[in-house]
Amino acid sequence: MSATSGRSSGRTASRRSGAWDTGWSWSEARYYGRGMTLQDLADRFWDTRNRYSPTIATVSGVHDYDDELRRFDDEWLGEMGAAFADIADRARALDTSGMTTQERITRELLIYEASNYAREIETRYLVAPIDPFIGPHTRILGDSRQNTVSDRSQADMLLRRYERIPEYLEGALAFHRENVARGMTPALAPVTRVLAQLDAYVASPLNADPFLVLQVPGDEGSWRERGSRLVTDVIRPAVAAYADGIRSHVVPHSRGDDRCGLVWMEGGEEVYGTLIEKYTQLDLTPQRIHEIGLEWATQINASEWVEIGREAFGASAKEEVFDRLHTDPALRFASEDEMLAHARSAIERAWAAVDDWFGARPDTPCDVVPVPTAQAPAMPPAYYLMPPIDRSRPGTYFLNTYRPEERNRYEYEAITFHEAIPGHHFDRSLAAELEGIPTFRRYAQVFAHTEGWGLYSERLADEMGLYSSPVDRLGMVSADAWRAARLVTDTGMHALGWSRQQAIDFFREWTPIGLLTIEQEVDRYIGMAAQALSYKMGQLEIMRLRRIAEQELGGRFDIRGFHDQMLTHGAMPLPMLTTAVEDWIASVR
Repeated sequence: MSATSGRSSGRTASRRSGAWDTGWSWSEARYYGRGMTLQDLADRFWDTRNRYSPTIATVSGVHDYDDELRRFDDEWLGEMGAAFADIADRARALDTSGMTTQERITRELLIYEASNYAREIETRYLVAPIDPFIGPHTRILGDSRQNTVSDRSQADMLLRRYERIPEYLEGALAFHRENVARGMTPALAPVTRVLAQLDAYVASPLNADPFLVLQVPGDEGSWRERGSRLVTDVIRPAVAAYADGIRSHVVPHSRGDDRCGLVWMEGGEEVYGTLIEKYTQLDLTPQRIHEIGLEWATQINASEWVEIGREAFGASAKEEVFDRLHTDPALRFASEDEMLAHARSAIERAWAAVDDWFGARPDTPCDVVPVPTAQAPAMPPAYYLMPPIDRSRPGTYFLNTYRPEERNRYEYEAITFHEAIPGHHFDRSLAAELEGIPTFRRYAQVFAHTEGWGLYSERLADEMGLYSSPVDRLGMVSADAWRAARLVTDTGMHALGWSRQQAIDFFREWTPIGLLTIEQEVDRYIGMAAQALSYKMGQLEIMRLRRIAEQELGGRFDIRGFHDQMLTHGAMPLPMLTTAVEDWIASVR
């Protein structure tokens, strides 16, 4: 799972100056329709996206909106939705006859990204979900920990943002209450996890507060003193009040575990269809995706568990393999330090092997750090965060070290290859380092491509000989079965009316994943409907494209060239990725 950061387009003026120096190596400025160039629209989209998500902009290294926070009132959201829709409409109206290949990619991706944001605002579902991964509180508690500044003025702008947190959380609570009034009630499971996060933050030591970890150049303590007063007198009381408001006004109306899916929410079926399109870009019904998941879960169970389990344990049946994976204490971690060392060792092996498999490799280093303690109980096993504009922070692989004695050691090589190398650190950092394309393309959020690549990387690591033992290869099989099971459980809950317990039971039957991870993951799928579909559906599409390239090119097929096509255009919707591979095949023939 990757989190998007951002990169400057080389603009030297602030958004308040009204003048932009893009510095892009595009072809001459040509006007394509309604008086705006493609470059103009790309500029406008990037600025609008940063204005809509100012905390993400700051994490990305874009400091134009450091003193601002997202608003949730209808007037502001209407303005944002109209701006995104207008960008998409103007991009559709452009004359494509004289465009280069890169310009065509830019136009199509611009339409895709801007349309997604417009639909997000229209449906309301993703604007302010009460969710432990993407809820409004994560934009302040999580993003603040990743901020970097180059001078005191940027740090002071952040203090002005922090002063607005009470207003921000009051607006979020009002938005939640309005959704409840509209019948858009949240599921209780993710709401419960959010409340646990909020309570943990309020009770956490001041010296670990995410708002105070910022390194401020030249500060002799005055900034931190002001920040500490804000945290104590303003932020923590506001967070506590937000939690109390959710308990009073949202929890009583939340959908229980037996009605956790969107199918039980007013307008939920339409929302789920929109989310499937966003996260897969494929014209498939929930029922068909459900069937694909069952087909792949069955296929994996029919062969690989026994084949690799025999090599690992001498087992002759899947049930024997699962029992050993569940009960052998040697397959658990002993400590956080052991988990971190295990991940760093896998990354070191991967770096050493990549030259035979990739023509392009990122210059950006990959760091490994634990997930912050207050967030860890509700977070996934791991996730990746891109470097900011100025590379003041490396690409970061966050490893969830919460309760290591319950973490399955055999799962974590596959997880590391997915999140770090050759997975997200390659696809996200290579995109960030691309030159000659608009900024928004470097940081496009196209989950089926990026998460499909992450899952593909787990199997690719096996081809590369990176797994250190047959037991760790079972972790790869477990991870693939897990993603197939996601197709079944996500559609089961959100389209077919499954309960939370039905989803948990399916995972326990079809995968050896531990109960702690299963419960965290199922609650994630409840709150982030359809996002989990992007992994397996994206992987299947990348595998399909590779088979086509191998068949079409025969002896001329070069795995490094194929992987470069996957990674050197930035993230793209799957139909655009297909076109890029077809063009590459034609050029190699």
